[in-house]
Amino acid sequence: MMAKLRRYTLPILLGIAVLISVVLSVSLLTNPARFSGRVHEKEATTLNTDETARKMINVYSPTQLIQNSDKGKELLTSSSTNLVSEIFKTMQDYHYSHIERVSQGNQKQYNQMLNKSDSLMLNYNNPISSDMLAQILHYSQFKDKGDVKRLIVPLKSSYHYVYLLNDDKYTIYKVKVGTLKLKTIKQILNQKMNKNRIELRSVNGNSYIYFPNQVKMKDYGYMLQEQTQNSYLNRIIGNTTAASVKHQKDKTICSSQNQDLTFDNNDDVIYNNYRPNQKITSQIGALKSAYQNAVQLGISLENTKFDTYNPKKQNVNYRLYIEGFPIYSDQQLGVYNYRFMNGNVERFAFSLRDFEVPVPTDKQTITLPNSRNLLIDLENSGVNMKQINGIRLGYQVIPDNQNKLIVTLQPSWFIKINNQWINYRSLDTQIGKGNSNEL
Repeated sequence: MMAKLRRYTLPILLGIAVLISVVLSVSLLTNPARFSGRVHEKEATTLNTDETARKMINVYSPTQLIQNSDKGKELLTSSSTNLVSEIFKTMQDYHYSHIERVSQGNQKQYNQMLNKSDSLMLNYNNPISSDMLAQILHYSQFKDKGDVKRLIVPLKSSYHYVYLLNDDKYTIYKVKVGTLKLKTIKQILNQKMNKNRIELRSVNGNSYIYFPNQVKMKDYGYMLQEQTQNSYLNRIIGNTTAASVKHQKDKTICSSQNQDLTFDNNDDVIYNNYRPNQKITSQIGALKSAYQNAVQLGISLENTKFDTYNPKKQNVNYRLYIEGFPIYSDQQLGVYNYRFMNGNVERFAFSLRDFEVPVPTDKQTITLPNSRNLLIDLENSGVNMKQINGIRLGYQVIPDNQNKLIVTLQPSWFIKINNQWINYRSLDTQIGKGNSNEL
């Protein structure tokens, strides 16, 4: 009897999800947010600030939460709460009064801080400009302190400092605060969560999280929602009758004065703006522009995090995170990319589809090898270990062959080789064909 019920659960839930998707899509199309080319002619534009999904602090909060104790380090994740964002938000309410650099170039002192007992470590995948922290944490003295890779928050009431760290040059800043929000923090930490023992190690000079034990992660199924090409044409170009449209074998190009949109058969979109409002010359400028334009374009930022920044290309990557882990796709799904090119062009890449409704899958958990066995497997497979510049856990997007609006998110290890993130299960066939999502 239970087997029959399980067999019918997924179709029923998918049917409900489809109805929800249709209602939302109709609502969107009957009242589309107008982006239009006039935005790039410097006329006043009001940003749609959705408090739940589009606050800048949600996008630019750290991506990992680690607890240090006498027992060692544990990576904390939750299927119901974005733990690291909730902890980070408490820092908005701190009364900061003084900041000073206490160490630079001292690896021993830096490692001592990384291992500080009774503390939380909030990590960014990519170091972020302290200027952005100044904006989202409301303390101007954070400006001009370089990049920040980690924040340390002590869990003892006797401490009145937090710390900003960057692995480059082993830099530590100490910031005095009036009172740490320990009661709120402990309430967040009392929620149901997953804890995995970890260590901080490096591979070819790049830090990564080392798991001494096997890792169990959930499989996820998702129903996607899809916006139409016309909805973006209306937002960006406005008067579509004035647009030039070219249909090619696998894509459609729509052009108007100073801008063009390219839609491909995989529902990926590239938008070029040839008349940007400002010239981007710094990371903070790129981060602000990436966020502001995502909001104006109407791109969903639910569960989306700042993932990488390439200073040579002025390239900003946002990536969807599930349970604190990034997702990877062969397409643009779950990724938003911004780039300032050639001093006068802004390029955006995103998908018409985004994640909407989680649905059950047949397999509840997947057990992945620990880091030691992973490294042994890689070496035995003939991988040049000197080419590896990143190792992380994440989710691979597995399309449904019958319905493009259904995907499975499968946990896996991902290896970064030549700036490409590659699923370790397919390293032999995917080297050189991985996922960088850079323009």
